[in-house]
Formats: sequence, C-alpha cells, structure tokens
Amino acid sequence: MKFFAKIKKFDDVTTLDDSDLICYCCEVDKLTIVKAIKDGANTLALIKDATGACTGSRCKELNPNKRCCSKEINQLIKLESV
Repeated sequence: MKFFAKIKKFDDVTTLDDSDLICYCCEVDKLTIVKAIKDGANTLALIKDATGACTGSRCKELNPNKRCCSKEINQLIKLESV
C-alpha cells in the first residue's frame, strides 16, 4: 500500500496544517483564525479585529500566493461556520 503525503497548496486551506501561516504580513496561523471563527468572528472584518490578520501591507512580498490572504480567510469562515 502506498502512502501519499498531503501536498500543501497555499491557496487551499484544507491542505494546510494548523500551524501554517494564513496571514504572512502579520504572522497569523490557521489555528488562530479557526479559533476566532469558533468564538464568533464569522466575517472578514471580525477576523481582522480578533486576530490582526489581513491588516498588513506586504502581501505581494511575503505571501506565497503573492496577494492578500482574504481569500483563504473567507475559505476558513465558510468551512468552519458549517
């Protein structure tokens, strides 16, 4: 039986571990955002307030996707708000 390693895709939060960064500018990891969602932060604005994620200005430089992390945060909101 072959085992395949989970391939991380930085634009697909389901492939990331809890300790992986979502917001590279402010160094906010996936677990911190998931906890904020579970505590009631169910919009991008509330996530920003609760965690500081998506408030930096070096996205193109630091994020592997070369853009803002809002797409990944919205993915997490959708997944965790079920």
